[in-house]
Amino acid sequence: MNQEQEKFQKSLRELLAFAEKHGQKITVQQAEDFFEEQNLTEEQKAMVFEYLAMEKIDVDGAGTGKRVRKEQAPLSGEEEHFLKRYLEELPVPEEPGEEEKAALFSGAAKGDALAKSRLVEYYMPKLPSLARSVHDGSVFFGDLVQEGNVSLLLALDQLREGEGEDDLLKAVRDGMEGILEEQHFRKHQDEAVVQRVNRLKDAIEELSDGDKMDFSVAELSAYLDLSVEEIEDILRLTGDDKS
Repeated sequence: MNQEQEKFQKSLRELLAFAEKHGQKITVQQAEDFFEEQNLTEEQKAMVFEYLAMEKIDVDGAGTGKRVRKEQAPLSGEEEHFLKRYLEELPVPEEPGEEEKAALFSGAAKGDALAKSRLVEYYMPKLPSLARSVHDGSVFFGDLVQEGNVSLLLALDQLREGEGEDDLLKAVRDGMEGILEEQHFRKHQDEAVVQRVNRLKDAIEELSDGDKMDFSVAELSAYLDLSVEEIEDILRLTGDDKS
């Protein structure tokens, strides 16, 4: 791990400790102040806010607009095949007029199962287009569409009187973006774990000078400015945990 990465990790730990002392609630400005010296890009800032959200920290001012979307990715051959099969298996729905559509939304909001079924039939063929608008290659396209199916059903169950197509499609899109964010979080966490493991291995080599490990976890903790629990977790990952 280079010096900049170490500074970033240290700032992140300090920010987490600060948030814990303040009831898991901070502002965007407070979060950015911790990384002032690192000149983070907008995408890096977005990753920090996403990570804080994963840690159940409420960042006032960091709404969904903070998320930086990647460019749309082309579909792979497997994804194109999925799309073709998906559309072939769906019946072609009859296009409802504006008045009928309004009546269907009103009925669905009141719990009318037939109205919900009609809306599901109408919007399912539109899900691939919506999925393509957010597809960045990090999640299989078919999984995005399937998440859209689930989000569509949930959104119709939670539909309120006065809500219409825009509200429904936003809920579906939010569901799709949700699994993208989960994947980005997971990737970010995996990369962070790899960095911590490499950092620990480097520290062990420096402290032992190639000889048998003859220092304590507490010494490693002080050397790396990590808690004993964090050191023990990483040692278990590397297979060097002797306990």
